[in-house]
Amino acid sequence: MDAPTLVLLLDYPEGEWLPARLRAELGDEFAARIVRLLAELQLAHLPQNWPTELHVAPGERVTEVRRWLGSKPITVHAQLTAPWGERLAQAAAEATARSDGMVILVRSDCPYCGIEQVVAAATALIDQDVVLGPATDGDFYLLGLRRWPEGLLHEVNWGTNQVLFAITSRCTELGLTYKLLDPLERVASEASWDRAVTRISKPDVGTGKAE
Repeated sequence: MDAPTLVLLLDYPEGEWLPARLRAELGDEFAARIVRLLAELQLAHLPQNWPTELHVAPGERVTEVRRWLGSKPITVHAQLTAPWGERLAQAAAEATARSDGMVILVRSDCPYCGIEQVVAAATALIDQDVVLGPATDGDFYLLGLRRWPEGLLHEVNWGTNQVLFAITSRCTELGLTYKLLDPLERVASEASWDRAVTRISKPDVGTGKAE
């Protein structure tokens, strides 16, 4: 099996791009540090020998992100200046077109998502059209695709606990097969960050290697 392309989705850690609740509870400076740390951890916990792209919003922060990554062999792309759903659809459509194969999109705010989940998604995509990693808030932390199905993200009420339900319903409407991975928590509040700290501090989280 050829390795799928990994796409990490990142909102740049500043101002209005920070998670609203995390920003309100902890302030901009601390929230920005958390967002950057989560992104760095996510990159470290993904298979290092698989092709990887990072899609950043706003697009004008691409240069800063490239400097931040240093020598890491990761391509950085600017996200569309648009609402989240449109940005996600664009990233998915462009990545699948470039790779001509499987693509796994991963959000940068779930420190529990690592090689185990990514490999499980890649394996499921052998005979499934779509793989979703459900988030405990009703959203998702991972989206795997064999191709970009036009209309998959139409009429999704983003920012609610109905996101996952809407996407799976669209899969059914479009005749797409799908599989759900185990649910995991995203970091979007002080309480979820406190829970994540224990996980982050474990020395055996993620090896960064996969066949």
